[in-house]
Order: sequence, then C-alpha cells, then structure tokens
Amino acid sequence: MEQRIKQLLKRLAFLGYCSFAIKSIIQEAIGKDSVVEIDFTQSVEVVKHLEFYEQLGAEFNQVYSK
Repeated sequence: MEQRIKQLLKRLAFLGYCSFAIKSIIQEAIGKDSVVEIDFTQSVEVVKHLEFYEQLGAEFNQVYSK
C-alpha cells in the first residue's frame, strides 16, 4: 500500500499538482497532511482520494492539451 501511495504522489506531481494541493488531498482523506505512520484503513482512504484526483488531473490534461 505504501508503494501505491508513493506512485500516486509522483503521478499527481507529474500532472501538475503542487505540494500544497497534494497535502490538502491527504488532509481531506484522513484529517492530517502526512502519510507517515498511518494505519491500513487510512491508507485505503488516501489511495482512493489520490486515485480520484489522478483521474481528474489526467482528464483535465487530456481535454485542455489539444
């Protein structure tokens, strides 16, 4: 799960999300802005939120990069 979170964080950065936006996404998911020392349930919530925003970013880039 930790590897998936790292992968998603890199992907979001690549898509143009700034570190503040990424921290806000994590904050929205689990109530704190860091993934250090989180349990499995929190990891699942973080992954769901990060995947959602990855999808949004990818769709945005696809539509507006023409």
